Amino acid sequence: MIKYIYIICFACVVFSLQSQDLSVTFNKLEVPCILAEASVTASTTSLPVHYLWSNGGITSSVAELQPGDYSVKVTADNGKDTTIFFKIEELICEPTPETHFTPNFDGYNDTWDISRINSFPEFDLFIYNRWGQQVHRQTSKYFPWDGTSLGLPLPDATYYYILYLDRADKKNFVKGAVSIIR
Repeated sequence: MIKYIYIICFACVVFSLQSQDLSVTFNKLEVPCILAEASVTASTTSLPVHYLWSNGGITSSVAELQPGDYSVKVTADNGKDTTIFFKIEELICEPTPETHFTPNFDGYNDTWDISRINSFPEFDLFIYNRWGQQVHRQTSKYFPWDGTSLGLPLPDATYYYILYLDRADKKNFVKGAVSIIR
């Protein structure tokens, strides 16, 4: 008996499917900035169980799945099988800048970090003071900012940034404020 299942998921999916003498549990994990994974667990009295993924995998799990449509066929030795169809969605991976930092050289929170920035190798970052003067700029390779401008420590204040995710696309950006607290 063949069963077809269509799944669209934005996080994790776990479900179980049973047919005569073959039980299959499907699990999918999608996380922003990380390639997706999927796995199945089959329970049957008719061993061995064979797996055939649409990407050519033959084990009970696959990893590094790009966005797209996939399937897995699970077949027990007695000929019972189940086919599961699923889709990996493209999840938006956005950088997440910290809102403040304390560059007081105590070893804790001394620099301003932007998580996931390494996913955007063509970024362009500008930081301005409250008068609109540029105090810092970085491009392509991110080094956590230490709160200095031209080698001199900046005063405690709120600074404003604009982070272009791609220098060639000025429409795709993140902007906000970061506070220096000493």
